[in-house]
Amino acid sequence: MEKKKIMVVEDERIVARDLARQLGDLGYDVVATAYSGEEAVEKAGEVLPDLVLMDIVLAGEMDGIQAADRIKALSGTPVVFLTSYADDQTFGRAKLTGPYGYILKPVEKKQLQVTIELALHRQGLELNLQKNHARIYRSMKGMIEAIAETVESRGPYTPGHHERVSRLGVAIAREMELTDFQAEGVDLASTIYDIGLVNIPVEILQEAGRLEGLQLTLYQTYPLTAYDTLKKMECIWPLAEIVLQHRECYDGSGFPRGIKGEAILIEARILAVAHALEDLTTNRSFRSGLGVEAALEEIEKNKGILYDSRVVEVCLELFREKGFSFE
Repeated sequence: MEKKKIMVVEDERIVARDLARQLGDLGYDVVATAYSGEEAVEKAGEVLPDLVLMDIVLAGEMDGIQAADRIKALSGTPVVFLTSYADDQTFGRAKLTGPYGYILKPVEKKQLQVTIELALHRQGLELNLQKNHARIYRSMKGMIEAIAETVESRGPYTPGHHERVSRLGVAIAREMELTDFQAEGVDLASTIYDIGLVNIPVEILQEAGRLEGLQLTLYQTYPLTAYDTLKKMECIWPLAEIVLQHRECYDGSGFPRGIKGEAILIEARILAVAHALEDLTTNRSFRSGLGVEAALEEIEKNKGILYDSRVVEVCLELFREKGFSFE
């Protein structure tokens, strides 16, 4: 069985050598020793250890907590903290990095082994969960894309509509620093949000922008129809609720339930902006599409009214400052 690779980060060289010796006795491969936070980040990228033993208090500008945070962001390598003591503030900072354990100095060999094995076991479980999650996501995405193609073939949208809405929605979610799970929810919902349109007559869909009376009432049932379909699916993302709420407006003037503000899921608020902008820039049977800047101005004019102001601001920044494009 291949030995697990451990990197030791400890600025007291005698302590570092003792730790390396104990780890060797326990059957681990000490692939590197670092004596500062800066060195730890650099070496972690070079040797790719399975686990890092990190002293919290280190000499230099970067302490162990900052180094652990950088290593986690760059490679996701699990970190176990070494400490002689920690005040409440330091311990609170350490917890934010998501450590896989703590070991008190002076280090006892048995405690060292148990903590490392528990950390490695936890990492293995998390990696398996990530693989399973990715598999579920790919499967759901494939199924939903097939449904989206059927919906697009009936109108009122042009080919690629859902892909464009999804790209913008996910970009907004990332820029707003939503979780990966939330961004996936936006992606999936963007692909299937108008599944309820399959029950709407084609002649109504072709006039979707200028309906009134009974035809408008019928059209506005499509989020409910989509919700009734999606809620029957076993899904870890709240797709049914996102889809149900994507035509709600921030001021409560939307449909189908007239909810408003923060009561609308953030994923649905993002989808509302992405959908509206793509729709405004695309030719429809009843009108010509606007240029991107004109469409952005229309969205901006309605921030805080139809759309969440923060979502709109991020959308504007993506197009005007960061070069986002539907192309």
